[in-house]
Amino acid sequence: MSMPVTTYQCTACDYRSWDAATWGYRYYLYSESKVRMAVTLGWCHLCNGLSAVEVLPTALGEADLQQQLDALCIALQEELTDSSPKRRWWQLHARKGIKQIRLESEIKSAEEDLATYRLRRAALSKRTSQGRCMRCSSEEWAPLPHHEKDYFDMASTPKPIGFTHPGCGGELVTICDGTRLNVMLTDKAYNLEGQLLP
Repeated sequence: MSMPVTTYQCTACDYRSWDAATWGYRYYLYSESKVRMAVTLGWCHLCNGLSAVEVLPTALGEADLQQQLDALCIALQEELTDSSPKRRWWQLHARKGIKQIRLESEIKSAEEDLATYRLRRAALSKRTSQGRCMRCSSEEWAPLPHHEKDYFDMASTPKPIGFTHPGCGGELVTICDGTRLNVMLTDKAYNLEGQLLP
């Protein structure tokens, strides 16, 4: 499968990496089920490079997802109230507007995300370690600041992300230059402490 990548490079040295490290399906084995792991791109101090890193669930994260779901439900209720057509009773469910269909789809997705997040929190409730690097299992890493990626912006102008390259002092920037990689996505199982299982 060919997929577009974002290239990360340093403004002061020749360091370059891609965001492909986060690709694939990672999950915890919890009782008899597979619980999807949340990962992001971060700087691992032991690997001395960008790597997929484990993002542990928090009460604040769950509250944020609940707030997003509540906002979508309110928006749907407002849409149903504001745009209810003046029709006879047997025509009320005849047609849905595009906005209503979109909101219903977003609500379903948000409900699934919240359920998965709650399951992940329950599975990791007795966790003693911090989030780990998925390459070396180190707990010594720093997350990258939130930044947007536009895989189809071919302007190739470097965009700073607000992260200083550790040990170098340069800044990491992103470039979406149309690079695509052919990769086979894999499944990897981890125990509840974030360690790769054989």
